[in-house]
Amino acid sequence: MESEFELKLPRQFQQSLIEEKWKTLTTREFTANWQFPDQQVVSQEIPVHIKGISIDIKSRLEKPALSGSQSALELSSKGLAAELKIAEVMVDHLVERNVGGIIGRFRVQAQCKDIVLNLKSGEGQFAMKVTPNVGSTQAGANVDSVALSWNPGAWVVAGNVQCSGAEGFSDILMNEVTKITNDSASFVEPQKELIKSYVQKYLEGVTFDFSGSRKLVVARPDIEVTMSVQSFQDLGTEGLLAKGTLAVSFTRVAEDSKKVLKLDEGSAVSSSSASLRLPKDFINVVLSEAYKGNTWLHQISSSKLPGFSTIMNSRFVQLFIWPELMNYSKSAKFLFDLYSDKDVQITGKGLQYSVKTTMYAKMQAPKSGSYISFMNFTLPFNSKVTLKLDDGKVQAKFVNPTLGMTGVYDSTYISRYSPSRRFKSATIRDRIIDSLWGQSVSMTLPDIPVAEGLSLQVNKLLTTESSDLVLQLTP
Repeated sequence: MESEFELKLPRQFQQSLIEEKWKTLTTREFTANWQFPDQQVVSQEIPVHIKGISIDIKSRLEKPALSGSQSALELSSKGLAAELKIAEVMVDHLVERNVGGIIGRFRVQAQCKDIVLNLKSGEGQFAMKVTPNVGSTQAGANVDSVALSWNPGAWVVAGNVQCSGAEGFSDILMNEVTKITNDSASFVEPQKELIKSYVQKYLEGVTFDFSGSRKLVVARPDIEVTMSVQSFQDLGTEGLLAKGTLAVSFTRVAEDSKKVLKLDEGSAVSSSSASLRLPKDFINVVLSEAYKGNTWLHQISSSKLPGFSTIMNSRFVQLFIWPELMNYSKSAKFLFDLYSDKDVQITGKGLQYSVKTTMYAKMQAPKSGSYISFMNFTLPFNSKVTLKLDDGKVQAKFVNPTLGMTGVYDSTYISRYSPSRRFKSATIRDRIIDSLWGQSVSMTLPDIPVAEGLSLQVNKLLTTESSDLVLQLTP
């Protein structure tokens, strides 16, 4: 079967999701290799060329405590380590001098190569400010600003610098390097947009995509659910609306029903919370398919069966209604395998349903560390069911349940143990019904995969005026 869905992510909710995603930046090491354009400066009227400039950075990023009203995420470095490399600082210039009316020309050549400087610990700072960027199918970050600075004298030359050329000019060249290391503002300010672009490229790995098909993890392995987004609508300040289909397959059902469920067109959700809207018949159809005849089996412990524990706790009660239980410890745990060879009949919509079925139960008794066949039951069952959601679990509450019960001992148990055949099914049934009234069966709902590595939990279950289902979502 297939079902339409609408996923609404309000703008502020998307920003919260992205901030959660950005937290990964603080759990891994920030590394960067930034290449800068060659520079030319003038020293003593002689042009000096600085080539092959790059900075390698390693740091942890941390987020300061910010008020909830601030939408930008500010990250600053912790333990910044950096290496500044300059491939070459060189002079190649023709100098003219007028000495006593005679023009003299001579060529000045000098160079220093492969200069490496290391940043002293605690002497440098790096920070960035980023804000959410939500597109139609992707969400990521825009870099608003970056800051890189260091204290004067923060850099130490690693090893010996190899210089050659005109005598005395190596000092001029290294003096230009010293200017860089002593005045971070003069070096960084002209390069801020370039550094910003480098950081923006780095953050491309932190974006996530709303589109694509994703599988939901459900409790029953024979049921597979795939969520596929087919279209997006950017609602501006209201957020994002994604439309698509849920494909639900039941691997134990021989023939696909090929049902396609449609949303009510005039039943859009108006909410400040993230929400997933499903057709009003979604639960009805899914459960009807999931509980077709001979496709399911649930094993229940007697400790979980309403009313049974009261029988086990009283030898007096056992004596009159089920004497064979007296041969077992009061704490004995029996197993019931519930199944049916007929389709479960489910009617209703929204949060109100009626269930009618005939179930069978194979009861197993504990003997010598294992379980043996004990009794077989036929159980016609009928009840109204109301649904609600609490703490991520959907609860089905039974209202006005009726239960028939016919039980016979297993033939192998009779031949081996010759049990007392006395079994007052009506009394036992009434005890179970009394305990079942108002009881709830809970099931954890699967997370909704919004994007790779990012899922939302179902927090609340509502209905629209047309009875479409609305699942409110939280991170």
